[in-house]
Amino acid sequence: MATKKKAVAKKSSSSAKAPAKAPRFAFKLLGSLPPIDAKRRRIYLRAFSDEQCDAWGDRTKAAAVHAEAERFVGALATTLKKPVVGYSLHRFAWLCQLITELDDAVASDEAGRNAVARGERVGAFHIADKARKRLASGLLAAASGDPAFTKAVTDRNENPTAPHALESTLTGLLQLAAQLRRSDDGELIADDVGLTAEFLSSVSAMTDALREANERTYGLPGGADSEHTNRIEGRVLREMGFALKALRRAKEDGEAITLPVPGGNLSSLMGASSPAVATPAGPTK
Repeated sequence: MATKKKAVAKKSSSSAKAPAKAPRFAFKLLGSLPPIDAKRRRIYLRAFSDEQCDAWGDRTKAAAVHAEAERFVGALATTLKKPVVGYSLHRFAWLCQLITELDDAVASDEAGRNAVARGERVGAFHIADKARKRLASGLLAAASGDPAFTKAVTDRNENPTAPHALESTLTGLLQLAAQLRRSDDGELIADDVGLTAEFLSSVSAMTDALREANERTYGLPGGADSEHTNRIEGRVLREMGFALKALRRAKEDGEAITLPVPGGNLSSLMGASSPAVATPAGPTK
């Protein structure tokens, strides 16, 4: 299955704020709802195909869908305090169970992305620190006989243990190297000690790579959902759509119930493909 496609709502970048942690209504509700045995699980899984679930999951972001679903079942629980024809408490329990599975899947995806980002940052740090040592040595060699320049190199050449500090140190040393190469004599001396334009360009690229790794690691969670998460996400959306359709029919038939308000993702998807929600392949109870 392809990676994430266009989202219904604009997806967050790594620099954007992450949504607030959704309340775990679904997990709390499961304790008061009838259990889902293996037979019911098989039946409910057949209600919507994997392809139908993937199609909706590909168009949304799992963390946003999870937050939307938690709010949805919180409101739905109030509606279902009295029996509603066409939508059973077993089916509601199934939706709550799916939402808890989505919660776990989102957490697993985030942990995986963070582990990859940390590994990339460690690699970028080691490469950049080797460049720092070579750059500092060249600058000190070029500064021979110039106490002021030697002091400037020493002051900026910290021995950082944190990636952000190394990024700052490299930036300062590169500024000194650029200052050295401004004159013809300085450029010649810089070339003699190995601080060529090509080397300095490579150090600048390493600094950029370290900065990007820092941003990915310290940024808030983001990135594509896994295929496994996509499918659960799509199934949660399909089941919410089914519940909303069932309650709307009950209200049209005269039942005095309050309908839960669907979130933006569900509203958009149901508007684009309501027939798939209205006619699932499985039973309602």
